[in-house]
Amino acid sequence: MTTVVVFGVLLALGPWVRHPTPDFITETERNLEVELELGEEHLGELGIYGRSFSGACSFHRPSGTPGETQMRGAASVSYGAEEWNLVHILTVVEPGTHKLVCSNDETEFGVASMHVVETASTRQMLWGLTWVGLPLLGLITTVTLGVLTLLRDRREKAAVAAGR
Repeated sequence: MTTVVVFGVLLALGPWVRHPTPDFITETERNLEVELELGEEHLGELGIYGRSFSGACSFHRPSGTPGETQMRGAASVSYGAEEWNLVHILTVVEPGTHKLVCSNDETEFGVASMHVVETASTRQMLWGLTWVGLPLLGLITTVTLGVLTLLRDRREKAAVAAGR
C-alpha cells in the first residue's frame, strides 16, 4: 500500500524537478540599466535572467570595451516559482565597475550567478533517480515482505500439521 501512495505522490509531482530561483546580485526590473561592482570572486560567468527570452543586452567592462555576452539557446528550463529564464551569459574577465543595459519594456531582467544553471542537470538526474528508485525500492520491499509472510505461514501450517 505504501508503494502505491509513494508512487502516486511522485506521479503528482511529475518527473521534472523545479529549479530554485537565481540568487540575484541586482534588483530585477524592466529595461535593466545597472553598474555592477564586481570583484575577483565574480570572475567567470554570470547569467542574465529574464521573464522571457526577448530583449537585447549590452555589457561594458571597466576599461570601456564591450564585454562578451553569449546565448546558450532558448533553454526550456525555468528557475524558481516566478519562471526566470537564462537569457544571456556574461563573461567577466576583470574586476571593477561593469555597465549592463538590457532593454525590453515587457519583461524583467536580473543578474545572478550561474550556479542554478550549472547544477540543474545534477538536480534533474537525482530527482529522476528518486522518481524511479523509490517505487522500485517499495516494490522490492513489498515482494520481500510477501515472500517472508508466505514462508512463515507455510512453516506455521507445517508445525501445526506435525503437531497433530
